[in-house]
Amino acid sequence: MNTQQQRSPHLSLIPSVTETASAPAEHTNRREAGLEEDADLVLLLEALASPIQFRLLRLLAQEGGNLCVSELVERIPRSQPVVSHHLRLLLFARLIGVKQQGTHNYYYILPDKLKEIREALVSVEHLLQQRHEDQL
Repeated sequence: MNTQQQRSPHLSLIPSVTETASAPAEHTNRREAGLEEDADLVLLLEALASPIQFRLLRLLAQEGGNLCVSELVERIPRSQPVVSHHLRLLLFARLIGVKQQGTHNYYYILPDKLKEIREALVSVEHLLQQRHEDQL
């Protein structure tokens, strides 16, 4: 198996040594910045691609945020450890925040990340529309 086939999908976003060695430094820096930005967006999209995580986001949105794990467990057919695990993944993706009140952690949505996803998708749609118009 060659090196490209052994890479995970996430690592394929990182340019290989041969790609970076053959490109001018300025072009490589711009390309790497674009890849890092895309990797951040992919992390957000992966967090939304999980049915449980998406459901947790919906519950937080419906309830206006500020739900603790036990309240989320009551609303989703999963155990507390499973819900906590998925909340940690959403925290890692920075789609939600958490604040501690007494002995409970309360979770809420960070709307800036949702806006970031929406803007990225709108920009792709805009590029497609431009391309379509250019072909006419």
